[in-house]
Amino acid sequence: MSTDASANLAVLRTPPGGAHYLASAIDRAALPYVVGTIAGDDTVFVAAREPMTGAELASALEKLWKT
Repeated sequence: MSTDASANLAVLRTPPGGAHYLASAIDRAALPYVVGTIAGDDTVFVAAREPMTGAELASALEKLWKT
């Protein structure tokens, strides 16, 4: 899995077919700093709640899945 960011968006790349599972897990976690997710086949866009940036969000999500 890899991450990238722009403005208030974190972009998460998964193996093919994995994006829906990851987006669903993020949505069900009800993280206070996440507005919502949009999933494709292997990419998830995650919108950060202000004032968090996309880069900060990507970093926070990486820490979650590495624990």
